[in-house]
Amino acid sequence: MSCLPGISPKAGLAAALMVLVASTAHAAETDYCRTISDADADKLKGRTAVVTDIDGVLGRYILYDYGPTNGFFLDKAIAFPREDAALMLNIYHRRGYAIVYMAGRPRQMTVNGKSMCDASLDWLAENGFPTEAGDTVLLLRDGDRSVVEADDPGQVMGEWMGSNGTGLFISFVDEVKSRFHVTPVYGYADSSVISDAFIEVGVKPANIFTIGNKGVTPLGYRGTTPIVGEDANDGFADHVKSFVVPEVPSVR
Repeated sequence: MSCLPGISPKAGLAAALMVLVASTAHAAETDYCRTISDADADKLKGRTAVVTDIDGVLGRYILYDYGPTNGFFLDKAIAFPREDAALMLNIYHRRGYAIVYMAGRPRQMTVNGKSMCDASLDWLAENGFPTEAGDTVLLLRDGDRSVVEADDPGQVMGEWMGSNGTGLFISFVDEVKSRFHVTPVYGYADSSVISDAFIEVGVKPANIFTIGNKGVTPLGYRGTTPIVGEDANDGFADHVKSFVVPEVPSVR
């Protein structure tokens, strides 16, 4: 192993490990889209959690083929909430679950004059989703340069997530599990990429709900539970009535 002049191999390795640890810690610290106070951290600790992707899940795919919400959001800050998505998460919230929102949207980008974090939090709040500090967290991370600098960041983001999304979402959930000791019990996804991540972090496949998007979502992938609709499922109304209301226990 080569080292800088005057630095032993052992010292060089130690320095490299320190840089790696520092870089990992920095990434984790900057995943959170708002400062978490000690009181809010205490409130989050030890909670049972619902983990959900935003794009294509809480927000509808715009087109019936590959036209994901994150593409429109990145390019024009437009997204359309699915029917009863907010109602569903408010029921979980009232029953004591922590809500962990995640998205592949590059944190360092701006949309309509807002930071990506502020734009995403505002969208959630304006559409009735629970956003209370101490009960919910939103996780974003600075995006790859290939996405941020692209002429069409939405399309490039979709392609990047296809190759890197599983690792990204595993790291998101691992971070909140480590920091707050949350237990992810239910997960909402729209793709095999995110389903793989949720399975890897310990969510039972039967408790991972894949919502339909024509040509994009393999419903029932790896034993996950499909939310079946027409060609492109508009929402969660039937799922709320048949599962969330009668089956989800309170954890308060």
